[in-house]
Amino acid sequence: MTVFLLLYLCADTTRMDCQVVKADSWNGPHAYERCIDVVPGLTEALTARNRERHRFVCEIQSDAPQPADHVSRPTFIHQSFRM
Repeated sequence: MTVFLLLYLCADTTRMDCQVVKADSWNGPHAYERCIDVVPGLTEALTARNRERHRFVCEIQSDAPQPADHVSRPTFIHQSFRM
């Protein structure tokens, strides 16, 4: 399994107009757990205003081979990491 840590950089607090940036990735059976372990610290490092606008998301990618013409696009996950 491969997991990508994605940073959604959003124009405002509605999070409707966002640019997705790959921040990190992990491979292996514990990849998702490793990803979600870093999210709270990264979120806390953002300023309060930016925490309302931007979001870190862990997304699982299939390790199955994709056709050559397949373009993988990050999907917007409606999940909030709040403490």
